[in-house]
Amino acid sequence: MAMVGRDTITDPKAADGTRTLLYSVRLTQETHVYANLPCSPYANLPFHPHAHPEPDLYAHNSPSQHLSWCPKSTLLGSAGTDLSSAQRWTVAGTTPALTSLARIVFYSTVRLCGTKSGCGEGGCGACTVMVSRYDRRRDEVRHYSIVACLAPVAAVHGMAVTTVEGIGSTQTRLHAVQERIARAHGSQCGFCTPGIVMSMYTLLRNHPKPSMEQLDEYFTGNLCRCTGYRPILEGYRGFTTDGSAGGGCGRKDCCKLRTQGCQEGTTSNEASNGTSNGDVSDGSRVTDISHVLYDAEDFQPYDSSQELIFPPELKTRDEWDSQYLEFKGDRVSYLRPVSLAQLLDLKAEHPEAQVVAGNTEVGIDVKFKNKSYPVLLNPAIIPEVTAVKVTQTGVTFGSSVTLSDIEETLREQVNTKPEYRTRVFSAILEMLRWFGGKQIRNVATLGGNIMTSSPISDLNPLLAAAGARLTVQSKAKGEREVAMDQSFFTAYRQNAIRPEEVLMAVHIPYTEQNEYFLGYKQARRRDDDIAIVNAGMRVAFRPDSIAVEQLRLAFGGMAPTTVMAPATMEELEGRCWDSSLLEAGTSLLLQDLPLSASAPGGMVEYRRALAISFFFKFYLSVRGRLSEQFPSLVDPLTEAEQKATKVHRYIPPKGTQLFQSVPPGQPSLDPIGRPITHASAFKHATGEAVYVDDMPHFEDELQAAPVVSSRAHARILSIDEEAALSMEGVEGFFCWKDLPEERNRIGPITADEELFASKKVTCVGQLIGLVVAKDRATAQRAAKAVRIQYEDIKPCIITIQDAIKEQSWWTPLTIKKGDIEEGFRSSQHILEGEMHVGGQEHFYLETHSHLAVPKGEDGGMEVFSSTQNPSGTQRHVAEALGVPSNLVTCRVKRLGGGFGGKETRVNMLSVPIAIAAASLKRPVRISLDREEDMLMTGGRHPFLGRWKIGFTDKGIFKSIQMDLYSNGGCSLDLTGAVTGYAMLNHDSVYRCENRKVTGYPCKTNLPSNTAFRAFGSPQAIIITEYMVSRVAEFLNMDPDEVRLKNMYVTGDETHYKQTLEKCTVRRCWDEVLSQADYPARREMAKKFNSSNKYTKRGIVALPLKFGIGFTELFLNQAGALVLVYTDGSVLLSHGGTEMGQGLHTKMIQVASRALKIPVTRIYVDETSTDKVPNASSTAASLSSDLYGMAVLNACNTIMQRLEPYMAANPKGGWDGWVKAAYFDRVSLSATGFYKTPGISGYNFEKNEGRPFNYYCFGAAVTEVEVDCLTGDHSVLRTDIVMDVGDSLNPAIDIGQVEGAFMQGLGLYTLEELRYSPEGVLLTRGPGTYKIPGFQDIPREFNVSLLRGAPNPRAVFSSKAVGEPPLLLATSVFYAIKQAVASARADQGFDPVFRLDSPATAERIRMACQDSLTQKVEPAVLDNERPWSVTV
Repeated sequence: MAMVGRDTITDPKAADGTRTLLYSVRLTQETHVYANLPCSPYANLPFHPHAHPEPDLYAHNSPSQHLSWCPKSTLLGSAGTDLSSAQRWTVAGTTPALTSLARIVFYSTVRLCGTKSGCGEGGCGACTVMVSRYDRRRDEVRHYSIVACLAPVAAVHGMAVTTVEGIGSTQTRLHAVQERIARAHGSQCGFCTPGIVMSMYTLLRNHPKPSMEQLDEYFTGNLCRCTGYRPILEGYRGFTTDGSAGGGCGRKDCCKLRTQGCQEGTTSNEASNGTSNGDVSDGSRVTDISHVLYDAEDFQPYDSSQELIFPPELKTRDEWDSQYLEFKGDRVSYLRPVSLAQLLDLKAEHPEAQVVAGNTEVGIDVKFKNKSYPVLLNPAIIPEVTAVKVTQTGVTFGSSVTLSDIEETLREQVNTKPEYRTRVFSAILEMLRWFGGKQIRNVATLGGNIMTSSPISDLNPLLAAAGARLTVQSKAKGEREVAMDQSFFTAYRQNAIRPEEVLMAVHIPYTEQNEYFLGYKQARRRDDDIAIVNAGMRVAFRPDSIAVEQLRLAFGGMAPTTVMAPATMEELEGRCWDSSLLEAGTSLLLQDLPLSASAPGGMVEYRRALAISFFFKFYLSVRGRLSEQFPSLVDPLTEAEQKATKVHRYIPPKGTQLFQSVPPGQPSLDPIGRPITHASAFKHATGEAVYVDDMPHFEDELQAAPVVSSRAHARILSIDEEAALSMEGVEGFFCWKDLPEERNRIGPITADEELFASKKVTCVGQLIGLVVAKDRATAQRAAKAVRIQYEDIKPCIITIQDAIKEQSWWTPLTIKKGDIEEGFRSSQHILEGEMHVGGQEHFYLETHSHLAVPKGEDGGMEVFSSTQNPSGTQRHVAEALGVPSNLVTCRVKRLGGGFGGKETRVNMLSVPIAIAAASLKRPVRISLDREEDMLMTGGRHPFLGRWKIGFTDKGIFKSIQMDLYSNGGCSLDLTGAVTGYAMLNHDSVYRCENRKVTGYPCKTNLPSNTAFRAFGSPQAIIITEYMVSRVAEFLNMDPDEVRLKNMYVTGDETHYKQTLEKCTVRRCWDEVLSQADYPARREMAKKFNSSNKYTKRGIVALPLKFGIGFTELFLNQAGALVLVYTDGSVLLSHGGTEMGQGLHTKMIQVASRALKIPVTRIYVDETSTDKVPNASSTAASLSSDLYGMAVLNACNTIMQRLEPYMAANPKGGWDGWVKAAYFDRVSLSATGFYKTPGISGYNFEKNEGRPFNYYCFGAAVTEVEVDCLTGDHSVLRTDIVMDVGDSLNPAIDIGQVEGAFMQGLGLYTLEELRYSPEGVLLTRGPGTYKIPGFQDIPREFNVSLLRGAPNPRAVFSSKAVGEPPLLLATSVFYAIKQAVASARADQGFDPVFRLDSPATAERIRMACQDSLTQKVEPAVLDNERPWSVTV
């Protein structure tokens, strides 16, 4: 194996003649690895890597063998590079079969930390690297992107591996791929960036001028939670053949500026009513509009001739390709035979042995299902199982051929053979588009897919329907052929192949001219998702007839195995392909495919509806083809029917971003208002940005793993840690016994939660203990060995309905204005309703990570943490250790995303490791796996809203009453504050003189839910919009008219008695309607719906108001520290943390303007409690406001001190003034402090106070298209106008708008947390929990920042931006609902209906009631346990 990276590279264009240094890693004699020594990202940290690298990495033949690696001081330039060895280090190891490439790269001596660990299951792409191998048959080097977290290091023997550090660095020169994602503002928190960079890099190595469709294909395995994807795609568009097509090209002379500029200059406010915005600058007079967030002409071009060469040694020496490998450890043996005879011998000797290639299934089984595979066999170099043969009857693939190679072969067949011959191949190609990510398809094999026998396999239904034939062989009985039919899959994940047999090959047949074949799949998310239901369908007709000769129907997701529909197939043979066949077929399928109401996976009615909907689509598709062949016998498809048969096609997204240019005359040095690149973007793109788990290990450092509850509500009878403590390498176990009872209490507001559960547990995932060991793997194994006995306690409250039944809640809150009852009495109409809004997982790409380091004296502790609240962590650690806060320092470099999830719940991990570190007097680190993080840390609160509204005939609101129930989980945490914030913001933009809202913070037996972006407002506002839409539906009135009639204007008073100032909501509304061409497109959508029965569109405009401020007065304060050094450089510190929102970048911009120096002279190192004390959480979108003013105050103090020297020597310049002040003994450091003026907090009991400093306003128009037969949807276009005041940084602000909107889109459509009735979270990772991907962004995404609307209540007239735009994603939800209403009306069902959030494919399809859904019997539980419950 070879891992190639570079520290520098020889480049004829580089002025400094930089060079590449090559390093290699040797894994005994057989295995070879090349790696670069990365430029040190740790130079600014006060500690150094330990002298002895982490053990437990590798074993060869016996546990005493070692991994060794040898640096090469050799110039990599041309062929013939010297590969001689130099110095050697040796590391003890274990077994390679259980050692992933990510572990070798990240945790071992190599320590290439750019490769991130985001999920451990190949679902997020953060650990993407490029693997290159020499194909001797083709005499070419082939490049593959893979996920390092699943790749066994032994499986890449004889290959080259390139990590993000290997292609460029900030210390030398950026690669074009790295530069573009950074300069195009495609990186925010940066944790996902290296993986995306490597996916793009691999694409360019394979296709130097790719298409946008290829770019999309390579990105299907990568996720980003921050950016909203648009800037990544736009930044990389220039590499593609599509160039700048589709808008947003970045050129200063782009046509978009001319066309949109003219339009924008004349829109704005001409139609708004008189005085409502009279105190706000008239945006129509703002003519200096820009859309240039970066200049694409400044990008360095991509030059494929300057790429790294493939290591010549791997070309010239072929023994690594052909040698027998055997690695044996204590638990697993990994064998790579070189011949079929050897493989059959080994299988005969070890019939239980697992044949493994890509490890995409075995790796998951070992990690998440605790499965053990004592013997693993890798047949990757055996010709018989890697060959591809084209025959007269079809194509035969060796069982170890990867899915990517199968794609390549089948595409060639489709392009060269007659269409009718390759219909099965076309269906497989279409299915492979949605099969995992590119990284998975590059290593996963066809044989692995069959042998895994998953009931939701995407390929097995196609193979079964196609009549694929399998060749299997054993040593004893030789070769035999097996048909993939209804008897092949015998039970869950079992099949008819015997244990001693090896699957050799799969023969996929051609189709004949009278045959038709299609495949179908529906998942939660379109790309890179497992199926809910999938199907393969094949029909053959009698010659010159429309009578069925043979029908094969195979389904996944409808039973514990892939199943066929034998009764349907038999009954329909001989029948003509007409409507009677369709009617009979759908009824028979429901008999063939029964599902219990409690079936695993749930969604029983939906799955059955999908099965017959797929058959309906197949019927239409085949009928359409038959109508061409037999026009006299078969009617052609209508336009609506044709639309129903269309498959989803990739359309490159496009969009524009408009913002106000800086005013004429602003000095070029002044960065305020300019789209400055994120301060860490280049480090993100090169992998140099340091996160907690990247920090070098101390020599005596230990790793921790949590022991958590498996019961939701139970007494702890006993805790037995003896088995864990007896394991080699385990240093300790900590629980409630290790600290006094009073120190075992924790909570941000009320200490109602135990740090370690003592006598009882109140949720699944509650921390009971902490195992500390020599390394992470040992700690995790030991944690699983701790045995806990429970006794269940009743009641176990899981859902909001449970809490209502038991009246389980903390003190309810109420806000009341006016006379509610009188308002209802005076109303002409009254409506009532109810809506449930599901929760949401934060899914920050960096999981909770912390490192506690004892200071060695006075009981002091230093905590490096991924926290949004360093002062809170400092306080809780100090309290638990029984020391004053001045002995605890909490330091935060950056977070790989936070979104509120790292504000308070971090303390459930940072405090325990500090206790362990203090006890053992050794550093202790913890970094949660994704499933641990999701299980333990809570998320966004599920809400239930019950409302009642009184209104007039004209749609004027007279009285509103609303009860909001939030599922808070087992401890208060921030649930009271979240509920209160939802109550304050639930009014959205609608006034009503009589209003009462009551909030019930429900206490349940779930992990404690916590802060999440927008803090309860998204749940409340979507409920309010439901209420508003119901009024419009009742009155048969345009909902936009209802909204406008009740929309706030400047001077209105909210229900909490705060007067609105500078209310720009109507300006935003008018501008977005104009920008979106809303009236015309709404008519077009109606016209589309009138001619399409099975596909519907909806287009909705929604406004936004969002209050900015901490409702607790004391939190509205901030501090900063500015240090000026004698060389003129400036070190800036403040109390806020950088988690991707660009806070540090904006603070640098503020300081740059105040000090009148370039941004390059100002540096923010970290956030630390020993620099700025008592800081409030980085939350509530307030940090730029608060810390911006604190920084400004500190800088002004410095400038005041420098004024005498500036006056005395006006031409002296910054450096001269600083030195003069220094020699004159003037302090060059200053603190800044700021408290928000004019606010008073808010008192719920008295309904008085001013909770918000000001408001953000915005509006959005979204158009969607819904497939009524499957529930799938696409966002066709979104237009947003957002008031951010005078933007400090338009690039960052637009990025926040887009990212927040996409996170809201996930909340309202895709992301669904599923819990068992016992309170166990069932969706714990990207495999089961789906955040939006690249394919989910609007096909056209236009964002405009409102111009001419300065905000006098924040730094440099800016406004907050992080949270408010998320609420605009409600427009997606209600556009979907509008489309569904059209479908229901067409089918004769009531278009007024309840749709809970999220609007998943299941909910959409089942709401689109039709004759097919009417056939599906309701799933009634008869004393059965449901698979999941709505919490």
